[in-house]
Amino acid sequence: MLQNLYIKNYALIDKINLSFDKGLTIITGETGAGKSILLGGLELIRGKRAQQGLLKDTSQKSIVEATFDIAPYHLQNIFESSDLDYEPETIIRRELLPNGKSRAFINDSPARLESLSHLTTKLLDIHSQHQTLELNEKAFQFELLDAVSDNSNLLNSYRIDYQKYKALKQDLQELSVKLMYAEKELSYKKHQLEELQLLKLDDVNYEELEQQIKTIDNQELINQVLAEALQKLDTESLGVLPQIIELKNGFNKIAGFSSKYAGIAERLESMQWELQDMIEELGRLVDANEFNPEETARLQAQYAAINQIMLKHQVLQIDDLIALRDRLASEVTDLSSLQEQIAGTEQNLADIIKSLNEKALKLRQNRQKAIPKLTGQIEQILQTLSMADTKLKIDLQAAEDFLPNGKDLLDFKISSDKGRSFGSLKQIASGGELSRLMLAVKTVLSKYKQLPTIIFDEIDTGISGDVAQKMAEVLKDLSQNMQVIVITHLPQIAVKGDTHFKVYKSRGNDITTQVKHLTNEERVYEIAEMLEGKSPSESALGHARHLLGFVQ
Repeated sequence: MLQNLYIKNYALIDKINLSFDKGLTIITGETGAGKSILLGGLELIRGKRAQQGLLKDTSQKSIVEATFDIAPYHLQNIFESSDLDYEPETIIRRELLPNGKSRAFINDSPARLESLSHLTTKLLDIHSQHQTLELNEKAFQFELLDAVSDNSNLLNSYRIDYQKYKALKQDLQELSVKLMYAEKELSYKKHQLEELQLLKLDDVNYEELEQQIKTIDNQELINQVLAEALQKLDTESLGVLPQIIELKNGFNKIAGFSSKYAGIAERLESMQWELQDMIEELGRLVDANEFNPEETARLQAQYAAINQIMLKHQVLQIDDLIALRDRLASEVTDLSSLQEQIAGTEQNLADIIKSLNEKALKLRQNRQKAIPKLTGQIEQILQTLSMADTKLKIDLQAAEDFLPNGKDLLDFKISSDKGRSFGSLKQIASGGELSRLMLAVKTVLSKYKQLPTIIFDEIDTGISGDVAQKMAEVLKDLSQNMQVIVITHLPQIAVKGDTHFKVYKSRGNDITTQVKHLTNEERVYEIAEMLEGKSPSESALGHARHLLGFVQ
């Protein structure tokens, strides 16, 4: 509900501060007094982009601020999605700066115009003949029909499933694309993996293998050096070892004559044992350097295979090959996991589709049942507004695909005269008829759900007499369920207001637009002027008191 409107330095307004109540609020005033300026300010609150030249004093900023009681609307999710602080009493402010820029605030937090528009759609509905009829919008048509169908809880449940359905379809598409590319590369990756697995890299000591290959490649030279060493060390009489033994034996003969000779004898004996150990080691090396042809071929083949794969994958270390092998194994395994994910996603999608179909069918059944009720209630109100021959037709057909609000296609059509075929609202109805139709629709809708504050501008254009009286009664009835603000020129409507504001121009040093909250006596005079014109007679004043119910 709109609680307060504050406007400063905007168009012809210096400053106004208006408080609004529940029920029906009437705004009257002469043509050109500035009623449209109030609407312009509210349009800024609704997120409309500001035009140039709206500052009354171009050296000061303009402020338009509206305070709303939003507790009944349960809008916390909108605040959360916009990262704004939720307050049951929310203040929306627009500031127009002298440099031509503008700023917007929600509860003193800077906000984008899109956020204002999204929020105030739930709070403020401005309707005039010059605006696109909301009833032409499919979303509003479904809102109206679902309200009468009592589909709120079911529709919320359907929408939760619908979001899951869209997410699962997106997941399935992404997984399928991933699988397609994975399958294209799978054969090649499997081949690469098999090549690496055949090498048994975990059992390979590459440095040792490389040393073995070097030994094989130089086997002849190694054997030659070893043979020569053995010959020189151990050949009878000419070898180093026999000569060392002979020297040792000689010094042992004279060891008793001097400790020096004994020391040399000990050293020669150490040399003897060292040479004997060396000769045994050389013998073992000769045996170790003897490779049989099969082992030689195996080692060479293994070494060549490893080096070929390292060259193929452009790596320098066997650890890199092991890492590549493990990664390929993981990717090949991931394919199986991917197929399992797709199967699981397809099953979840099938479950959601089943649930959606069941809920969509129930939504359709509820809607079909509510159509006669809805059209009957609207036509009944239209009959009181001198549109007795106007008939409303609602076509409901099944859609092939799931939609955000079910699986239905909806079409509202109207026939404004007897015997006339049904057609679209824009084609059939005049501006005045559309206004009355919207009034009837909003009156019906208000009985089923909490609606935003509605402002009717020029809804009374082209009507008078009994029709005006009936419209006033419908507006009064509508205001029992919601806040209604009506800008009117008709006294029949004005007298029904719970609150009455008059817009007028003040002609002091400059022309300014003023808005006054009328007292009961001031209302009498205003209604009398609407009945008779300036300086109304006592008869007109008496008639005004009678219309307002002020007569004792």
